[in-house]
Amino acid sequence: MWIADADRSREIDQLAHSEYGIPSAVLMERAGLSVFDVVRELLPEGGRVTVFCGRGNNGGDGLVVARAAHEAGYDLDCLVAAPEADLTPDAAHQLAAARASGVDPIFTGDARYARRLELLGSKDLIVDALLGTGAGGEVRGPIEVAIKAINRSGVPVLSVDVPSGIHTDTGEELGESIWALRTVTFGLPKPYLFQGIGIEHAGYWTVADIGFPHDL
Repeated sequence: MWIADADRSREIDQLAHSEYGIPSAVLMERAGLSVFDVVRELLPEGGRVTVFCGRGNNGGDGLVVARAAHEAGYDLDCLVAAPEADLTPDAAHQLAAARASGVDPIFTGDARYARRLELLGSKDLIVDALLGTGAGGEVRGPIEVAIKAINRSGVPVLSVDVPSGIHTDTGEELGESIWALRTVTFGLPKPYLFQGIGIEHAGYWTVADIGFPHDL
């Protein structure tokens, strides 16, 4: 089995675009839809889902999940733990697509955000798309607040690529980290799945094929 650390994962992503002509938006769409497949597996009859998104491309994956869940009729909250102006270009693109489908993302500056955190315990599933494989510093600010609220809620968590707050390469905690029931990672397994506390925090994990060329 091959595994890919954070740098290699980033390189694969970049080469898929630059050498093979696969748009990053296409990879993001496939990633988000592969996570939504697990949402449907966990909640086949529908249910109440909160999707947490960060400012980066992991958050963009989450916005794809939110759009798919909304279109499938799930009772959805989409919370973004960052100001809208801070989103990466790919995440901003997915934000526009989510809004066009009827999703109403709630950002940290919105008065509704804190109330939604208080009501997390009433949900059936939380999707964690706060931080991706590139995270390296200690979590702070809205991300830290969101992670604590998620863990405190007692609601099952499905993490996107890596449980937020777990270092991809070491499996160690970046101050605070998500305890996931399930984790869907993309392309190849990552080192955190085999070492540190990442082994426990990832829960049951699967690898989704999102179309990276085999040569990469």
